[in-house]
Amino acid sequence: MIVSKMRITPERIKPAIWLLVAFFMAVLVGAAVWQIWSLRETAVRTSEEKVERFVSGAEVALNHNMLSIDLLLSGAQDMLQLQPAADAQAESRMLAVVARSNLLVSRVALVDAQGRVRASSEPSGALQELSLPTAFLASVVSSAAQRLYISTPVLSFATTQQVLYFARPLAGRNGQRLAAVAEVPLAKLANVLTQGHEVSGLEIVFEQNDGRRMLALPDLPEADSPLALRNDAPLPDHAWNTPARISGVPALVASRQLVYPNLRVSVSLPEDEALDDWELERTAVVVAALVFCAMVVLAGTVAVAVFDRMAQARQNIADAKALLDQALESMVSGLILLDARQRVVHWNRRFVELFPWIRGAIAPAMPFRKILEQSVVHLLPSGSDAERQQWVALRLAQKQDDSGIREQVLPDGRCIHVMERPTPEGGWVITYHDVTDLRRANEEIEHLAFYDPLTGLPNRRLLLDRLGQALVLAQRSGKVGALLFLDLDHFKALNDTLGHEVGDELLQEVAHRLLANVRVADTVARLGGDEFVVMLSDLSTSSQEAAALVQRIGEKVLRSLSEPYDLRGHAHQGTASIGATLFGASAQAAIELLRQADIAMYQVKARRGNALCFFDPKMQTALNDRAQLEADLHQALVARQLVLYFQPQAALQGEVMGAECLLRWQHPQRGMVSPGQFIAVAEESDLILHIGQWVLYSACTQLARWQDQPQFAHLQLSVNVSARQFRQNDFVHQVIETLQVTGARAHLLTLELTESLVLDNVEDAIDKMHQLRTKGVRFSVDDFGTGYSSLAYLTRLPLHQLKIDQSFVRNLGSRPSDDVIVQTIIGMGRNLDLEVIAEGVETEAQKALLIAHGCDLYQGYLLARPMPVEDFERTFASPAAQTL
Repeated sequence: MIVSKMRITPERIKPAIWLLVAFFMAVLVGAAVWQIWSLRETAVRTSEEKVERFVSGAEVALNHNMLSIDLLLSGAQDMLQLQPAADAQAESRMLAVVARSNLLVSRVALVDAQGRVRASSEPSGALQELSLPTAFLASVVSSAAQRLYISTPVLSFATTQQVLYFARPLAGRNGQRLAAVAEVPLAKLANVLTQGHEVSGLEIVFEQNDGRRMLALPDLPEADSPLALRNDAPLPDHAWNTPARISGVPALVASRQLVYPNLRVSVSLPEDEALDDWELERTAVVVAALVFCAMVVLAGTVAVAVFDRMAQARQNIADAKALLDQALESMVSGLILLDARQRVVHWNRRFVELFPWIRGAIAPAMPFRKILEQSVVHLLPSGSDAERQQWVALRLAQKQDDSGIREQVLPDGRCIHVMERPTPEGGWVITYHDVTDLRRANEEIEHLAFYDPLTGLPNRRLLLDRLGQALVLAQRSGKVGALLFLDLDHFKALNDTLGHEVGDELLQEVAHRLLANVRVADTVARLGGDEFVVMLSDLSTSSQEAAALVQRIGEKVLRSLSEPYDLRGHAHQGTASIGATLFGASAQAAIELLRQADIAMYQVKARRGNALCFFDPKMQTALNDRAQLEADLHQALVARQLVLYFQPQAALQGEVMGAECLLRWQHPQRGMVSPGQFIAVAEESDLILHIGQWVLYSACTQLARWQDQPQFAHLQLSVNVSARQFRQNDFVHQVIETLQVTGARAHLLTLELTESLVLDNVEDAIDKMHQLRTKGVRFSVDDFGTGYSSLAYLTRLPLHQLKIDQSFVRNLGSRPSDDVIVQTIIGMGRNLDLEVIAEGVETEAQKALLIAHGCDLYQGYLLARPMPVEDFERTFASPAAQTL
């Protein structure tokens, strides 16, 4: 008997797994529902017990306390009847004794029908009126029944608290109707209701049977309670889904009738509060059930996934060969697969596209040698049979040595990379990749790396490479070469006015002219911008002859470049600056040569260009000295080597009015360095900004110090401001902030500006000067008369002072033209209501002429040389010394 087994497949097993998952989930859901119901029943029972316990306690407490108040009032009546005569003070003392017997009662009083207090338990004995409702008092006094009456809540006049009044009627000795009244604060009665227990979530109401509220916890104004709750409907002992007595929400409500008629106490527990803990437990049960359900579903999913992956694995194995075939056909490289006997197993479409002559001839199991024999006819069309056979044998031998990638050039110029790799079975995988486009791209990248894309000239990298080679050849051959560094004059102006397109066209034309004026063996390169370099090799074994050749070639280049250009319809006449240096006489680095030619070129620039200049070692020395000076100046700011000297300024009558701050540099090696040696270096870098700010801060600090010294408090200080410092956008802010930080008085600070600085941008200068003028800062025009002065701008500038340049003062009395200039400046200052100060006064004769012309102030060696602040203060410490 043959027994056949049923094959278990994923399609059959998955429904069984999901049925098992559904069964477990149903069990979990059922258990969760039962647990939630059980927890809710427990919560309901617990809430009912809590409410019953609380309402019973509240009932007993209220009955007990109300009975004690009733007894207290009855006892007061009996004690009053024992009094031999009507005595208010005696009655008050008696009532005080009665009131002390009950802590709930704040006071007890005896009131007549008109509400007047006849006796009171107040300690002071004062008969303060009670806040008794009129209708309540009338009903008590007129009642013939001896029972306890309770008022609605009212506001006590004496304590400003909500109170209840408990009263009993009684008859006076003369038959007058009276009432014994006890005042009970609602706050104390609230403590009775809560019995000292936690009442969170409970709503407690002490009320009359008609729904009028006596006390509620928590207290909610009765006007805000639902209207439906304010009625005389009877309340059940306890019931669910009943409106709460305060909030009106569905709640568990329990009520008890008190021993005194028409009074009841009710306790409400909102269903949300009663079931709050149950809802948390329910949530926990639901979450736990969901977690377990998720775990069951996850387990089922994992089981199904395992069976699916098993099926997918079998499908992947079935699809692998089809996918591989598709991938081989999609390759950009040609491929052919050979077996261990060098026969064709497989090839792709790209292989036939690369070698179209084998289309139709190639077939499975075809020997690879036959493919080579058919290909060699096309690869070597003009070759002999022996050459072709040799090529085939060489090709088969190359395959055996496993040398990796080989290159094969086809008759149409295409370049094919051939890569051969052995297989584990002894066969071969050969791929053919067309790299023709890649080769062309590499050539283009190489060209971009070494040539300027705009002019096609070699760039800096290729120039340095060729220069390095030329230096080696020059050392071997003994022939001198030269390097010309060329920079177009005024190229930036052309770019800014006519645009970059025209500028690019000029650069291309310059490149053509340079190439036309040198030999083919020479190198013309573009470094960038408008900078070109010409390298001349093998000029001569004599440096003098080589220099003469360079001079002629350079002049020829300059003449060529100075010829007119036609740039997109614009006629342009240009010049260039050329720096030259020779090489070959000694070993030098390419970068060093390039730098020397650059230095020589800048010498030409300094002489207005359009010339050629050879490098001189003295230029390098000067440049190095300048660089070292700049480095030392950096260090001077850090090491505080800069100091201020003060040259006094005085009226011509002799009174010292102030001083000019002059900068000095106390260098540890150079000694005292004057500004003329380092200011130019500072102005070419950002150092002038830091130095200018330091001078301004130091001067303001000195002014602030002198404020506490009466002999110097009136002195003014003048500070020179550089053009770069003044042109800063935040210059005004810097000055104001410095004055604020140091505490110096602004009217004692004078900023000296040059004429050229002001005229460079008159509107900006006027704006900044006006801003500072409003703060009290004074302004002076330094070296007045040396520039191109204009009355038009002088009348607009908020100036205080003109300073006559020392070049005019020096020749007073000896050169009539200078006398006229000085008189003119003094007259101009007087007409414009400006002070005029003369600098560089060295003789009494000069001073006398200035007095004769009406000059206001002067400074110079005649008065005093510049000196440190210590010497200045020592020299002019006394008032007599300040009058010279």
